[in-house]
Amino acid sequence: MDRGIEERCDCRVKLALNPPPHEADNPERPLSAGRPCRGGRGGILIHSDLETQSVSIHPLAAVSSEARLGVGVTIGAFATVESGVELGDFCTVASGAVVKAGVKAGCHNEFGEHSVIGGAPQHAGRPQDIGTVVIGDHNVFREHVTIHRALKPGAATVVGDNNYVMASGHFGHDVVVGNNCICANGAMLGGHVTVEDRAFVSGAVAVHQFCRVGRLAMVGGHARVVQDVPPYMLVDGQSGCIVGLNIVGLRRSGHSGDDIAELKNAYRVIYRRGLPWKDVLETLRADFTSGPALHLLEFLSAGTRGFAQERRTPPAATLRLRVPDEEATATAAVKSKAG
Repeated sequence: MDRGIEERCDCRVKLALNPPPHEADNPERPLSAGRPCRGGRGGILIHSDLETQSVSIHPLAAVSSEARLGVGVTIGAFATVESGVELGDFCTVASGAVVKAGVKAGCHNEFGEHSVIGGAPQHAGRPQDIGTVVIGDHNVFREHVTIHRALKPGAATVVGDNNYVMASGHFGHDVVVGNNCICANGAMLGGHVTVEDRAFVSGAVAVHQFCRVGRLAMVGGHARVVQDVPPYMLVDGQSGCIVGLNIVGLRRSGHSGDDIAELKNAYRVIYRRGLPWKDVLETLRADFTSGPALHLLEFLSAGTRGFAQERRTPPAATLRLRVPDEEATATAAVKSKAG
């Protein structure tokens, strides 16, 4: 590589590229060199020590002069950061990634190659003015991830903290994702989907619009989610039905044996007793007044789309089994001799 080109590729652009008007004009937070910045939901903090704090912008990147960048932000070649974007400290925008207008992100977020954050909502009735995307801290968005802005002004597509979205994941408009969630390759969340904390959405899962995925639920690969998945449940990828509690996830998250035992009892009330839905809620309300079982009750009480069903054969079901022709002939012969 030519030495001049190599030097330009390693250039450091001072944070003064996007300074705030004046400390007094930014009352949200005091300017304080060395303090971590919170962009996204907490507002962006710009440091006053412009001589020592800097960002790194590749000369082939397109960065608007009206974007606000925190300390230590790195922007790769051919990346685009549009006007009005706010990125907190130590965010990384990889080569070819696009962060569009209307995005506000916190600290230590990683936007992978060719991800598009803040695209317009995919809606036939999209208004002229649309909402925003608000992202917390310490999130990873891998290659080709797409996140769309909310459909209406004043609304936001929200992603919390410490989430990991693998390659080609998609978050539609008005999606709300909590904290510590994982969405594997190709996971798709339709518009207005809600994913609670520590949920795991496996690869190629499609979640229908307005559905909810509860806390610590795990949805198996290729599942088609068309109704709410209650918290702490395990969903089979092939059938899209519930196959029990997410016991491994509950243990890893530090839930006690008593918590798990209560959830098992609540599970039996919901899926095994055959009670009418109103009686299910009343029984849960009477028997479970605290802990994760209480959150399960609150989730179920707020449902409007129905809930994923259990993959279990009802006790009175009649199974029709195919008998091979050879065995059927032999059985008929035995019966004729016996008769």
